[in-house]
Parts: sequence; C-alpha cells; structure tokens
Amino acid sequence: MGITHEELKQRTERLRQRMKSEGYDALVIYSDEYRSGHSSYITNYRPLNVIEESPQLVILIGDRQPVVFLGRLNAYAAKDLCWIEDVRGIHRPYTDLPEIFAPIAGRHSKIGLIGKNILPVEIYEQVSEAVPQASFEARDDIMLDLRKIKSEAEIALMERAAEINDEVLRQAVKLVKVGMTEVQVAGVAENIARKMNADIGSATVVMSGPNTKYPAWRAMDRKIERGDYVMLDFNPAVGHYCNDGGITILMPGADPEQERALVVGHRALKKVIPTIRPGITARSIFDTLLAELEPEGLAEHFTPYAKGLRGVGHAVGLDVVEPPNLSSDSDFELEAGMTFAIKLDLHDLIGGGYRVEVVVAVTESGVRPLNKLVLDEPDDFAVQR
Repeated sequence: MGITHEELKQRTERLRQRMKSEGYDALVIYSDEYRSGHSSYITNYRPLNVIEESPQLVILIGDRQPVVFLGRLNAYAAKDLCWIEDVRGIHRPYTDLPEIFAPIAGRHSKIGLIGKNILPVEIYEQVSEAVPQASFEARDDIMLDLRKIKSEAEIALMERAAEINDEVLRQAVKLVKVGMTEVQVAGVAENIARKMNADIGSATVVMSGPNTKYPAWRAMDRKIERGDYVMLDFNPAVGHYCNDGGITILMPGADPEQERALVVGHRALKKVIPTIRPGITARSIFDTLLAELEPEGLAEHFTPYAKGLRGVGHAVGLDVVEPPNLSSDSDFELEAGMTFAIKLDLHDLIGGGYRVEVVVAVTESGVRPLNKLVLDEPDDFAVQR
C-alpha cells in the first residue's frame, strides 16, 4: 500500500502542463513538516523537525527535472526515499539557487508561488535575488486543483488511517476514566495508534469540561470530572495520508440534557452523510444538519460555529485540514474523488460543548464513509453510565 513513483511522476507532469498553460516559466512550491501537503504531493517525503527547521522547497522550471531543497538532516534520507534525483540541503542557497534559475534569470520571467502564506521571508528573498527580473504570483489554486481529487491509492491510505482511528476511538470510550488528565487521554489515543503502525498527522486535541468551550485546545493536566464532556479529536496518518475522525465521550454523572444533545448530534450526522453525492452544493451539508437540529432546540448552539473557516468540515488528505472548507458560506459543488471531514460542533451547552467528526469520500454515485464507528454504533455508544 502506498503511492508509486509512477503516480508521483504523473502528478508532476500534470502540474507542469498547468504551469505552461498559464504562462509560467517556473513554480516554487514550499511546505514544512506541519503543513507538508504541497511539496509532499510531489516528493512523497514529509520532513521531520528535529534540531533543524523542516522546510521542503520544490522548484520546477520549464521541462527541467524538479529540484528539492530540504534541511541538511532531512536531505540525507530524502535522497534515498524520493523519486526525484536532485535533492539538496537548503543550507547553501546563495550557491545553488543562481545555478538552478540560470535558464530564466536573464529575462522577465513569470514564477508561480505555491505555499506563499508560509514561505519564510529569507527563502523568498534568496529566490528573488536569483531571478531579479522575475514577477511572482501566489498560485496555491494550481496545486489545490490537483490535490482536491484523490486517486484510489490515496483513498486506500486514508481508509486505513480511518480504520486505525475508529479502533482508537472505540477503545477510548472504554479506557477514558474520571480522574485521568487530558494529557493521559492523548497518550491513550497515540499509544493505540502507534501499536497499529500509524504516524500522527497533527496534534492530538483533547478537551474536557470547561475546556470544551474552545475551538482548539492543547491537552493539559486538568483532571476529568464526573459529568464532563471529553472531546477527542485524533488524526492518525498512513503513508502521509491523514484521518480526522473524532468523538466526544460523556462521563458518568452527566445531566440528562448533555446525553440528549450528544445523541441528537450522532443522529444528525447519520442523516446528513448519506445525502452526500456529486453535484450537491457544499452549503447543503450545513442546511441538512441545521434542519435536524432546529426541532431539537439546538440550532442556537450550532449556527455560530458553522460559519466561516471549517464550519461543518473541510477536505482531508496529505494535510489533516485542507481546502476547500465546508460551512454555511460554502458555494461550490462536490465532485467524485473529494474527501471531507464532516464535523458537528455544538457549544454553550450544559457542561460545555462537543464535536463529532467523520471522514468520507465522494464517489461517482454517492458517498463512501471512511470512518465507520460513529455511523455503525448506537447513538449513545460514547455515553458512560
């Protein structure tokens, strides 16, 4: 199971064709360990941040072979693992960049930047000095157009990551206890996943009790109490492809209204996910969830958190969170091959708030859930009594 060198070469050629069709002489693609997707999509290498920064810079010029720059320590492994032959350490850019850009340095070239929002100023300045007459344009959309439709190989890796996450969450429902700290809950999840040979796609999010009011939270030493919601948003990865499934466990001694709200949320997701198919608008996912929550009196706990960035979900792939976003403001149509985390967040409830999240793949005829736990189990399976 994995992405073949042939598929990686095909991706690169599609990117090159798009580059030429839009009149660009070169593309400069940047990512790092934490937002690795753009460069890893071409190299299938994800850098590790150890005692150095973890940049990954891919340069594509005309018909020339790609060049990859990485931190020196990462470059050693990448030379053996990457299909691209020209892999260099990024520690000597003033020597290497003028040589690489020499074919276009003496004219008014046009260069597309992918990953400009995270590209370090120092690297941008060094590239600019190597091609002083060039004009630069931010063009993440070129890469995102390629990345948004997943191949069968990509979906297979994501499905394995989802299977691992389902097992993590299934065991967590039984293992998380009153008195444990949030950090210990994160350790439970990561230990199970590591035993199943998974990497960790991004930080493990554990929120409990009053901390569930936040949209993001670093696990702390707070001890879980009776009646707490315990939100576990876990992101294992297989072959660099991620899952973003999550559940909220309700501790014993909770208010009956807490259980009712959680059960309604599970039921709502079971209603909305089967409606997903190519051609529907992303906005319709929000509409369907809202229609399920309004009769239950929970709309006011949903709508403020369903607007803007990642309101009711987002794409998933090489990065845990990828564009496009799903929200009440989304207006694009879903296409076969897209993969999304469908997310329900309710907040300002009795006892705090919760999140339940399921990753799905859009197929030619409908939808294929990659996470199955939440959809297969009873609506109250995450309630401890």
